[in-house]
Amino acid sequence: MPGLTMEIDVCKSMRRSVWLTAVLAISLLSSAHAATHMLSDLIDTVIRKGADNLLPAHLSMVFGVSRIERAMPVKQAVMRDGSTVRTFNVCTANHEDVVLITYNEESKSSKAYLLSPTGVLRKAVAFQAGAPATERALRDAAGDFASEIKFWTDFERSLTGSK
Repeated sequence: MPGLTMEIDVCKSMRRSVWLTAVLAISLLSSAHAATHMLSDLIDTVIRKGADNLLPAHLSMVFGVSRIERAMPVKQAVMRDGSTVRTFNVCTANHEDVVLITYNEESKSSKAYLLSPTGVLRKAVAFQAGAPATERALRDAAGDFASEIKFWTDFERSLTGSK
């Protein structure tokens, strides 16, 4: 019965694919939950221990953090790596507004990301020093945004000593 053997093999293969897909989905959800948890820990740490600073007026308006062009108070963590300066900003008026900024001192260019406390990218912009911000499509910003989230979650893990 060659036809029956082939049907059994196809069924086994389909069950294996469904099982592997389920394992992959659970794995991705677990890592997303871990990253979200790490981000909430970092937000709490920045709110408690971060330096007081101001989100630039133009950026505040472009991101919708402010309805008018004015600097917004934030609690901030700053990390320098050579000529790259990264800031993790939590708006003091609304902790739901988190802004990551990466500044390259050599090119005098910045990329900024507005995200939710759960790590969802809401808006992304790029700008040169002294020039207005240009909004970026979320799909175009996704790769470098993922790198920034990884940088900050790795930083949080290094603070807590977790793996």
